[in-house]
Formats: sequence, C-alpha cells, structure tokens
Amino acid sequence: MRALVACSATVALAIGVGGCGSDSSEGEPAQASASSAASAFDQALHDQLPDRIKQNKQIVFGALWETPPIIGIESGDTSKPVGITPDLAVALGEILGVTPAWKNLQWPAQLPGLQSGNVDALFGQVSDGKEREQVIDLVGFYRSPMSVLVKKGNPRGIKSLSDACGLKVGVPSGSQQEAVVKGNSEKFCAGQGKPAITPVGYPGAQGAIVAIKSGTVDAWMDLTVSVRAIAKESGAAFENVPLPDDQIDPYMERNVAIAISKEQPGLSNALAGALGELARSGAYQKVMDKWDSGDAALPAEDIKVNSYTGLPAGQGASATPAP
Repeated sequence: MRALVACSATVALAIGVGGCGSDSSEGEPAQASASSAASAFDQALHDQLPDRIKQNKQIVFGALWETPPIIGIESGDTSKPVGITPDLAVALGEILGVTPAWKNLQWPAQLPGLQSGNVDALFGQVSDGKEREQVIDLVGFYRSPMSVLVKKGNPRGIKSLSDACGLKVGVPSGSQQEAVVKGNSEKFCAGQGKPAITPVGYPGAQGAIVAIKSGTVDAWMDLTVSVRAIAKESGAAFENVPLPDDQIDPYMERNVAIAISKEQPGLSNALAGALGELARSGAYQKVMDKWDSGDAALPAEDIKVNSYTGLPAGQGASATPAP
C-alpha cells in the first residue's frame, strides 16, 4: 500500500496548482526547528547504526512529499518537506546523533530506491503487513482509519463503500486500497446484481482532486489523516467521509511504517528503539497532536520491528513485496 496523498502541506495549493513532487530531489538536511522538543542522545542506539551512516552523520529518508499531514510542502518553500514524518525524523536524529535528509520520490521509485541504497529508509507511504515484512523491515509509526474525499455536500451520497456501486473511486496506484474497493464491490455490488465500483489509480492526491472537481471520479480513498487534511484546507470544496472498519480490515493491514532494507538490521533496530523512546517520553504523541493526527498514534508497546510477523530485523524471504 501506499497510503496517503495530497500535493502540498498547504493543501489549498495542491487544489489550485498543477504538479508538485519530483522523482529526483536530492537529499537535503532537515532543520532542527521541526522537532517538538529536544530528545536525549542515546549512545547504545547510535552504535547500532551502519558505519556509513555514523560516518556521514546523516540518514537519508525517502517519501512522496504529497501526503499532508504525514509529509508535504509549504507554498513558500518547496525545497524541503514538512509534516509528521519530517518532525519525527528530526527528533529521531537527535536520539541517534545524526541529521535527517530527504528525497522526494514518487511511489513507483520508492521500494527500488530503498533496495538500491538510494535512500536509507522510506518514511511516509509504506504500509505494514505480513507479506511485506518478509522482504523489508518495517517499523510502524501510525495506524489510521480510512476515508473517502468527496465534493462538499456529498452529492453521490457516499456514506460507505456499499453506497458506491456504479461509481468511480480514486485510489493510490498499486495500493492495497484497490483491493479494498474491489472486495467491497464484489460483496455489495456485483455480488448483488448491481453495477461494480471502478477503482481508478493515481500516483498522488493531486490528480484525484482535479478528477473529483471535473467529475471524472466520484471520490478519492486514502487514510483519514490525509483526506481530513485535504477537506479541512479546501474550504467549501470537499469533505471527508470516514469508512466503516469492517469494510477495510478484511482487505488490508493499516499500520503505516518506516521501511528499511533487510541488509540494514542495525538501522531497523535503531529507528525502532528511538521511536519507542519518543513514544514513552510523550514527544511522539505531541508531534501527532500538532498535526491533528493524535488518533493515529500507536501505543509505545506496538512500536517495534516487524510487528505483524515478529521477524527479527534482517530476517525474511527474498521475494518482491506485493503493493
């Protein structure tokens, strides 16, 4: 899954402007001001980092900068990301004794970029799950309900996916949301002799927002934290419609995680340990609350490497994960 999307942290910009993110933005150090509070350096966690990262004193994170409040950009400065993960990355860096840097990557480039070493970790759009934990290490950092974005007033009357028979629902390309739409379409629509729901893939929310405005699609499905942010910043243009959990859970695992290559188990353990410290200190919750996403915070005991399978960092199969 690639969970989330919207072309700018100032989502109003995303609604009114064309494209924004690039596949090739160079890593730029994040500013320390993003941290909600200073975090204590932890030598033991620092020592677990790969030698290259310790020598460079930098962790390079990759994400698509189009998924506020998780990660986006400000209209006045599109050169660096803002949001939940940039703030958490700064706090993690303080604990680990390194500086976070970022690359703006479209979703199709993210997993290949991680495996090739173009980035050290992905921190924004990768969903956790049993199958995926076999091939990459994953450290969950939030769990969110799912919603659909619709025009203000909800002219199609979509209160759940069972109301979407015969409609077109935008989903992130290659995501588990597509399986959610197809599964519910079979259960509530095609299986009952009604027109199917058609999932339409988009690389990010920007294209879906334009499509909803033009009537090309009827809704955009993504994590509530992202859809809520788009609706909030849109004024009278859109609204957020939460989807029932029982329509989501049979088809996808909803923890979203930091993704790390199996070849870097020390990095996986260090990031999990540092994020756990932030959770126990309350700094993690403060960041989530700051971005109106407190309901997506994970309990400290659930922040670990490969929480679905329990696989130790670096252990697993070699197959390519399903999107």
